[in-house]
Amino acid sequence: MVKIGLTGGAASGKTTVCELFREKGVAVSIADDLARDAVRVGSPGFEAVVAWFGDGVVSGDGELDRSALRRKLISDTEARRVLESIVQPEVIRLMGEFLEREKERGAAMAVCEVPLLFELDLAHMFDLTLHVGVGRDTQCARLMERDGVTQSEAERLLALQLSDEEKRGRADLVLENARGLSELRGGFYKVFEKIIKKSHGSL
Repeated sequence: MVKIGLTGGAASGKTTVCELFREKGVAVSIADDLARDAVRVGSPGFEAVVAWFGDGVVSGDGELDRSALRRKLISDTEARRVLESIVQPEVIRLMGEFLEREKERGAAMAVCEVPLLFELDLAHMFDLTLHVGVGRDTQCARLMERDGVTQSEAERLLALQLSDEEKRGRADLVLENARGLSELRGGFYKVFEKIIKKSHGSL
């Protein structure tokens, strides 16, 4: 089984690429979903986050207020390190379980979408790394539209990640997503065929 680590900067289109993999019958694990599980209400992770960041990161319905938490991370490097120390070990454990399940069921490939794959030095978990590439200006504009943040906030969020150029240099494969869904879909099919050849099988 080919284990694929899918990454890319914020608002680069990773979610769309995950859907394209699913259309091909490939199982996908989303690191952000696993991270939410790690800090679900009542979990040790949730209690640890509230203890460190305060009640200001809890919404009116008692859930974690991710927008409020994200704002704290923008300006506080130590806060980001603390959050990672709470969430990262559980996410890695759950990803490992997912990959093992897919291998046991005889899958030709499995995908883990990990936004901070290179930043957290997780490339060793995968046979191939795939980066969804998009220029910084486009990325910033999409982030502002998606999350409702200012340009300054978007730029600070992007500064927390490796640049698109550096991720391109580290990835085994790059999928361009600067010109819309049609280009992305066409590029995806080419990348998918390359992965199929490596897997020595078909789905």
